[in-house]
Amino acid sequence: MDLKFDRLSGIGQCGNATTSKGPYQDRCGYGPRLPFLVISPWAKINFVDHTLTDQTSILRFIEDNWHLGRIGNNSYDSKAGTILNMFDFSSGSSGHIHVSPLFLDPDSGMPALARK
Repeated sequence: MDLKFDRLSGIGQCGNATTSKGPYQDRCGYGPRLPFLVISPWAKINFVDHTLTDQTSILRFIEDNWHLGRIGNNSYDSKAGTILNMFDFSSGSSGHIHVSPLFLDPDSGMPALARK
């Protein structure tokens, strides 16, 4: 079995130093399409975003929201699409009410009362 086989870029394209993107041989671009769901009290209701996103879009959101800067070293967070379109942070216009934090019981995973 050829371990360098990649169904998206063809046989021998993934992991080949002459064709890989950047200095890292294991980076071959986007993989298969996967749904990206945002579950949040600030998520837009019944909204479908067509922005190209991937898992590093979450990292980019964290870096941008808290002004942390990019990881660097050819990380894909600098190329990732934004997920900001999926949220509505304006006060009151989305119909959301303020929700209390949800704490889960570490043993059962069920909702637990907030500890004081």
